[in-house]
Amino acid sequence: MPPSTPQRLASFELGQHLVELTEDADGTLTLWLDGCERKRRSPGERGTYLWTNVELPFEDHHLVEVRRAAEVHAAVDILVNGSLQTRVEARAA
Repeated sequence: MPPSTPQRLASFELGQHLVELTEDADGTLTLWLDGCERKRRSPGERGTYLWTNVELPFEDHHLVEVRRAAEVHAAVDILVNGSLQTRVEARAA
């Protein structure tokens, strides 16, 4: 059986960079920056946390964080510098 294609949960531009979040069928989250994988985490009993730093011109640094609680099918929050950028609601079981 061929591997399933990851589902894109969110994408947005941060300066001139494209930030994307995908989810595999097993719940693994992957954070992408300009098409390059930056972080990948499988679901854990304490939730899932991913992060990456993005540098814009003039040393303007941004921290992108992805958080999902440990509950089955919990919503995913994406934050930039601590402020909520987007929330991906829980998907149906």
